[in-house]
Amino acid sequence: MEPSRKQDSKISLVNGRIHTQSGTEANVTFEHGRIASFNDDTGSMGGKVIDLHGRTVLPGFIDTGTDFLTWAESQERLNLSNVHSVREMTEALTNYSRANPNPLREWYIASNLPDEIIISHDDLDAAVPELPCAVIDAKKSHAVLNTQAMNEFNMPQDNVELDEFTQHLPELSREDIAYLAGNYSQKVNALGITEVWSDFYDDAERLWDIFFRDAYDFLTFRMRCNFAFNTPEELSTFLSSGLRTGDGLPFCKLGGIIIRDSLEQQAQKNMITACHLSGCQVITDNNKSCLNALEKMIKKSQKSSRHLVRNVTGGLLDRMSLLGLGGITFKGDENNFLHEAFQNGLVISAGSGENLSSPLKAISSFVSNGLSVAEALSVYTWSASWNAYEQSRRGGLTVGNDADIVILEQDPFLVRPEEIANIDVAMTFCAGCAVYDSGAI
Repeated sequence: MEPSRKQDSKISLVNGRIHTQSGTEANVTFEHGRIASFNDDTGSMGGKVIDLHGRTVLPGFIDTGTDFLTWAESQERLNLSNVHSVREMTEALTNYSRANPNPLREWYIASNLPDEIIISHDDLDAAVPELPCAVIDAKKSHAVLNTQAMNEFNMPQDNVELDEFTQHLPELSREDIAYLAGNYSQKVNALGITEVWSDFYDDAERLWDIFFRDAYDFLTFRMRCNFAFNTPEELSTFLSSGLRTGDGLPFCKLGGIIIRDSLEQQAQKNMITACHLSGCQVITDNNKSCLNALEKMIKKSQKSSRHLVRNVTGGLLDRMSLLGLGGITFKGDENNFLHEAFQNGLVISAGSGENLSSPLKAISSFVSNGLSVAEALSVYTWSASWNAYEQSRRGGLTVGNDADIVILEQDPFLVRPEEIANIDVAMTFCAGCAVYDSGAI
């Protein structure tokens, strides 16, 4: 794995449709990672010049809610959805284990086994006898274990509920995480994404240290790490380290603190208070007790803070507006409220949820449901940067902003709503570095 952030000192994109804050330009130049100028004379540009041949340039997309590690690890798992028998499953597992002698966590994991195929540990032992192995069903409800896995979990049965299986899995090693960052960063960039807000619900301090130190050089997108804690005491220990929202290097920063719905109300209140007073951003779901605690804290301290509510619904908009809260919507959420949110001046960004997905598909859905193209694009650009306190650096194309941009084969403003989802990404730049190139230009 080699670091992929190789930056030319000066790059100019010419003959394109470049959507800036004030209109459309033909040429843009960025230097040392930031936008330097628009429409310079091509004869005096210098540096590297890329002819776009009419392609469209937009700010890089920002996904404000997913779990990069879970998604990246899922790409490593064997997909069994196309097998039709126990024999085919066994052959697929055998071939997979031979091709991957050093699996993540030192476990072989396969998923999406069709419901009609019934297997046991004996079938898995025939394919993978020496390392722990698990096969997850298509409903994602249970996992079947081989004998090595049963021994490692100290379990007499070979069929366990998925939640129990996940809880027993050994943690990813530092080497595993660095590998995932190096191997899957550019797949993120291929979606036009230049920033990901990755949610971590366990082992926050360790994960922060790994991404900040071991995996940092392999990231080709900006990672904002949002952390959840199980108790106020765990949060207090984390805050005592001095880390605050925004701390970190440009490609790996500390994000907000997720307040778990499963916590008792007093614990939620204590954690919201600690975050607010220490200057950390609070990220909460649509939870009445959390919103009450936020409202009380904001009014009491008279301190403005851009806390965020996830899974926003229309009934929350007035209250969010009153408290100055931002919002995050996920794919599959009801998005009719977005019309009203824009009318009320609320800032709503969007995330993929459990599985990283194309922003262009979500933008297509938003437009098909009545948003303007500009509004739908802003959910993945300017609104996301605003919710991260980065609106002066990213989210739009203007002189001085970071050169986080995506080049599209077609202009979303010029095609039918349903066609936006199928627009191809030609190139992606993050901080002026070409982190994805389809080879079309």
